[in-house]
Amino acid sequence: MADELGKFLGAGYGFAAIDSFEEGRGLQLVEAAATKLGLPLSTWSVSRGMKPQASGHSLVDALTALRGSGKPGVLALLGLQMSDLTAVERRMLREVAAEGPATGQHVVAVAPFGDLPDELVREAAVVNLSPPDEGELKALLEETARAVQVEVGDAAGSVAAARGLGLEEARRVFRMALREKGDLTAIVLAEKRRLLRRNSALDCVDLGADEAAGLGIVGGLEVLKQWLADRRKSLSQEARAFGLPPPKGLLLLGVQGCGKSLSAKAVAAEWRMPLCRLDLAALFSEDESLDALRQALASVEAMAPVVLWIDELEKGFTGVESGQDAGLARLFGWFITWMSERTSPVFVVATANDVTHLPPELLRKGRFDETFFVDLPGEKARMEILDIHLRRRGRDPGTLPLASVAKRAEKLSGSELEQMVVGALHSAFSKGRELTGDDLWNALHGTVPLYRMYEEKIRALRVWAQDRARPASQDAKLLDVVPKV
Repeated sequence: MADELGKFLGAGYGFAAIDSFEEGRGLQLVEAAATKLGLPLSTWSVSRGMKPQASGHSLVDALTALRGSGKPGVLALLGLQMSDLTAVERRMLREVAAEGPATGQHVVAVAPFGDLPDELVREAAVVNLSPPDEGELKALLEETARAVQVEVGDAAGSVAAARGLGLEEARRVFRMALREKGDLTAIVLAEKRRLLRRNSALDCVDLGADEAAGLGIVGGLEVLKQWLADRRKSLSQEARAFGLPPPKGLLLLGVQGCGKSLSAKAVAAEWRMPLCRLDLAALFSEDESLDALRQALASVEAMAPVVLWIDELEKGFTGVESGQDAGLARLFGWFITWMSERTSPVFVVATANDVTHLPPELLRKGRFDETFFVDLPGEKARMEILDIHLRRRGRDPGTLPLASVAKRAEKLSGSELEQMVVGALHSAFSKGRELTGDDLWNALHGTVPLYRMYEEKIRALRVWAQDRARPASQDAKLLDVVPKV
């Protein structure tokens, strides 16, 4: 990246921007590029002004000093907020950018800057500073271990766990983990999750013991499972050599409580990948939501290969089509561009309950590999779901009338079937005896399915999905046959 910046400056770009929250690492790149070009380096920051000292403290004073010197050089700007630039500051930066080829004077801003002002979009060279790669992290871990005089065995797990952190963040995490002298990888992961919570929109999800079993905890959805099995093979280097790109992801639409979120967790467990959850509602509560989204996705890409779970996608982009919120439209545009153009192995699993609120652009091929419709489980799937939840709670399904219960539970979702099992266990426990078939029957009769409250919405969703999405299950025998349209 230092070479990339040096090429831009050597080509005569008068203004460049390093897009990163790692100010120290960004400044090192500027220093390396300036040294390679044989140019003197000066710095300016919001708090300290210019070094070497110039008359005055402001950005205008620093730019005036650079231009007034009449000598080639590089000025690094630290902590500059592009959105706060005055008209005079924007104009001076544009003039420096235009005069760069003639004067040999260059200005490089180091900050997570978001959108550039219109005056600078065509004038600036932008370098996106990616988080450190595994080689850098391994060298850093070894350096830190020597400093605290602790030996490190197999560092691969700890290095992989630290991906997505900035260099200084990783240094502090490694130092703390090495001093605790416990399971290094587990300590790094725990601290990494704590750091990621600073971005309220992103969370690394810990899978429970049951969830770590993979797709075996998901009842039904045979078509979806087979599709995922095929795509798992496409993650390999052999697939790249065959000419296949990494799979991008899938969109799961359908009825609430039928396994969409559970499937996202199961994919991560089945593919042995970390799982990150992007909370769009928390993202939009940020003052600078576009910057927060960019930072969140940069962290996710640095951790790749990874599964990115976006739950209830429609809630994040409601209102985009109206065009009344320019900020939301800009964020949506950036997001769908990232969805289409990303090359890193980030597999996105997005879920949605109400497709009417999804912008059509989001459903276009190329954003997701496939769109699946997840409906209420059929009879066979209901038996599988009851079997799974009974076994998870230490019961032998063979001693219970699952077939007849599953047949009568035709309008229940997967989550309602689980709660039915839990309710039956509560009943048996309160009576001081083991679970019986009567407990299951009583729990079934006491369950009011969501279907009854949202019947019209569910029917409309089925009609929409008829020729727009693939069914996630082979069992197409549903209670209410959808009329052909």
